[in-house]
Amino acid sequence: MSYNDCLQDVPDIFENEIGEALAMRTESLGMIRELGPPDLCHIVKIHSSNRTEPDIGSYHHVLGVDTSSSASLAAYINSLQYSLNDKPGWFGPGNNWKIASGTYCTYNAFSKLDLRVQIKIPGGVDAYAINVQGERQDVTEELWTECHVSGILRAILYSNPAEYSVTGLRRLTLAANLREEARVVEALMEQFWNGWRLGSNAETQVASHSRNYLVDGLMAYFAGQGRYNDCAGEILSPLAYAPLGGRQQQADSRSSLDFKGIDPNVAALLAEAYMGGDQEVQGVRVMHQALKAKPSCYPMLYTQAEFLRLKKQHKAACKIALMAVKYAPSEFHAWAKLTEVYIDDNDFQNALLTLNTCPMYTYVDRDYPRVPTPRRINYPVKSEVLEEYNLGDNFTNGNYGSVPMNPRPSADSDAPGAAEEQTQNETSFILRLAAPTLKGTFAHAYKLLSNIVSTIGWDELLQLRSTVFVMEEEYRNSVGPSVAIDDEEDEEDDHIPLSALKERRDTVGENQNPEAMGSEVQTTDLNSNGSVIEAADSAKGEETKVDEAKGDEPKVDEPKVDETEVDLAEQDNSKEEKQDPEPEQDKKQDTNTEQDTSEMDVSESEQKASQVSQPKGKKKNKKSRSKKSKDTLKTQEASKPATADAETLSDKLPVQENADDAQPAETAADVQAIPDVETNGDLSKDTSISALGNKMEDVSLADDDSAAPEPTTANTYDEPIEQAKSDELPEQNVANDSVDQVAAPQVAAREAKSASPEKDQADQPEAQPESKLADNQDVRKRLCERWLDNLIMILFDDLRTYTNWRTKMHNLRATGQQVVYQFTQAEWEALGDLALRLHRPSEAREAYECALRIRFSAKAWLRLLELHTGKYAAVQAEEVKRNDSVAPPPPLASTDSLMMALDAAVWLAVYNDRWYNNMAYPNPLCNLIIKLVNIHGLSKVHNSLVSMNLKPAVFNMVKGHLEIAEKFEVTGTKW
Repeated sequence: MSYNDCLQDVPDIFENEIGEALAMRTESLGMIRELGPPDLCHIVKIHSSNRTEPDIGSYHHVLGVDTSSSASLAAYINSLQYSLNDKPGWFGPGNNWKIASGTYCTYNAFSKLDLRVQIKIPGGVDAYAINVQGERQDVTEELWTECHVSGILRAILYSNPAEYSVTGLRRLTLAANLREEARVVEALMEQFWNGWRLGSNAETQVASHSRNYLVDGLMAYFAGQGRYNDCAGEILSPLAYAPLGGRQQQADSRSSLDFKGIDPNVAALLAEAYMGGDQEVQGVRVMHQALKAKPSCYPMLYTQAEFLRLKKQHKAACKIALMAVKYAPSEFHAWAKLTEVYIDDNDFQNALLTLNTCPMYTYVDRDYPRVPTPRRINYPVKSEVLEEYNLGDNFTNGNYGSVPMNPRPSADSDAPGAAEEQTQNETSFILRLAAPTLKGTFAHAYKLLSNIVSTIGWDELLQLRSTVFVMEEEYRNSVGPSVAIDDEEDEEDDHIPLSALKERRDTVGENQNPEAMGSEVQTTDLNSNGSVIEAADSAKGEETKVDEAKGDEPKVDEPKVDETEVDLAEQDNSKEEKQDPEPEQDKKQDTNTEQDTSEMDVSESEQKASQVSQPKGKKKNKKSRSKKSKDTLKTQEASKPATADAETLSDKLPVQENADDAQPAETAADVQAIPDVETNGDLSKDTSISALGNKMEDVSLADDDSAAPEPTTANTYDEPIEQAKSDELPEQNVANDSVDQVAAPQVAAREAKSASPEKDQADQPEAQPESKLADNQDVRKRLCERWLDNLIMILFDDLRTYTNWRTKMHNLRATGQQVVYQFTQAEWEALGDLALRLHRPSEAREAYECALRIRFSAKAWLRLLELHTGKYAAVQAEEVKRNDSVAPPPPLASTDSLMMALDAAVWLAVYNDRWYNNMAYPNPLCNLIIKLVNIHGLSKVHNSLVSMNLKPAVFNMVKGHLEIAEKFEVTGTKW
């Protein structure tokens, strides 16, 4: 139905009540977190001849308008007056609707204010600002500058309709020529040092001068045209070499390279721009100067690691990436880059461990406008030639609820109807895959995981996962019944058994802080290789307290008494107590009268030893218990003098209650089965084991073999812990600046050990071969993070769906059945995305072509254009190399590839013009057309476009993007 109160070439969203959209925007200002929503243009229309007609309020969203002053905004609202339906009627003008007033709202992301310009026609202009509380403020010149930059960044970062779409959104060209671009660049440089106030993307933890939305917009603007050299020479070089981070320092780029006062953060961007512009020598020079100024600059280390990775220098890139992780352990980019280096180096075990260590951030979605439910929406067709193209619906995020749309007719009469297709989509498993919903760091992590699978396969990934991580059955067998199972990282006593906690609570006085004791048990040191250094001094101190507690009792020289014998003595005493309780009670009374402060210290040391000896995740099976109990009896009979001396010492020690809970019998048997290791060595080992649950404390990510723990027969613990005797081990070189090993978070429960590797010579007459010893050596396993486990399951769903799809396609083709209509258009698009996620671009191309055979699809045309412009060239080469049955794609420089790309570009250009996307640049379509110019040259692309015999209106749509490439002199315009 045609309405005379609508705009001709601008979408119109009509309100139920005038001003309700402005009121809701004011209410939602407190919910804006990043750059803010698009600009809102609200107009009020009146009927000039019939005053009984009620006024009408309508609005639309817009990006790309110059928001540097109130005059430019007033000019935009005034231009809408000429967009009203002014077709003349039979006896005169048929439209009497006029724009009486208008309000333009634009958000200032720096000051968190909403600047508004209210215009009355005819009348004056009123500019003011609204804060979060809804209060009105005056507008200053600085606020207008910040508002201009905010509008520029929104136009650049929201330029992709597939990623950001709002109902009734109109996009305009940001800079149509070099003069307008100069104004944009000047505004960005003026606010460059305030860019951190805008925040950063979802993959950056802390915003800085090199990681923020302003930098993202600046780099995206010049990267889309491939003009890295212009960005480096005109913008980044003056900023990087400005003294003390000054805002403006005009200097020649060549002479500025010798200037020592360089900003390392901006220099990282400068080096990246130089390398993108094929000036690697200058990029390396900038990196050298920046690292000399600040060797710990994380952005520069990240850039250097990426440069070395692209040069196939994996070992050097690994060293630099480890340094980046060391200096920025909370940044996802550093860990992700280290994972990429390990994948390229075919070190998939460390790659999976590093991926498991990546810090994940909660995804914060972009700001969308909150508006009331509209009365109606008008989408006018700007040109009659567009009616000949069956384009379908526009991208939308659905923030307005269900808005009635015309069903898209099919391009083929054999296609199923819209109702049938909708019913099939609602029950389709393909459309319910979770991978397309991943955002931020989780989407990046899934991409890295899919890279591993595409290289080694799913079976190898499962085997690698079971080797690196603790599986469910192993976790069940490794957790004891008295251990508190808690996955929360904020609990300090997760590694201590429940019985030991109760014992500590009963023994320690009210003045003693239990949390302090728990922190003492967890205190450890780290060497440069990420392994735990034993607290030998602490263990020796505990032994000294035991000697002091003896008093005048004779010391035991041969054999040396350890805690194992003390525990055995306590067990014997408990048996005697059951047989004759009265003498034992008298014995306790005599012991209590002779205790002093030093004996209390001994009890505390025993509690710590009992707590540490049962770390989280340790459990013995029944066979090992019975076997170790037999070994214990044999050892008791063989060493009766030592046991007798231990009983003498146990008389001086306080008897613990619930001794079976605090110190399990099998733990004592373990210590007895290893007589060569001293008591202080066992204590420090168990102390280090209990502290391995802390984050960033023990995982080794170095690729050198020297960092791996050496196999020993006297120690079979899961982590490389030193023995107590320092003279038996070589001295380790501990340096502060060593980056060969990087600590990683949270070590999980270990595998259960069935028996000790060393036994008495009577029980083991023959030594095991070295191969068996190597096989029995435990692997350091870690607990897989929940998010990574979920990603693996998501990847499994993708692979299962992909396998079913290819099997069905093979069967259909073998039987000669129809293939296209076996899936709906939405399912074909989802299958194409699935194939791209799994690094199979040839099959993705097939799926997108099948989707287009059903009806028009903007997503399918855009993906095909990306395939024909070389975006997935590296993936296509790997697929052909991996699978011989895959036909190689046509070369990018061939005429066939150019014509297929231009066919997709024409359809997308018509689609953009239909849905009011008049932004010539930045635009994903324009970026891909510029790539065609880079590959084939402007002359060849233009002539090929002319040979397609398009209508003049359609030809001019595509030609506008070629004019942008010619005006800004991108690569390929000279030939």
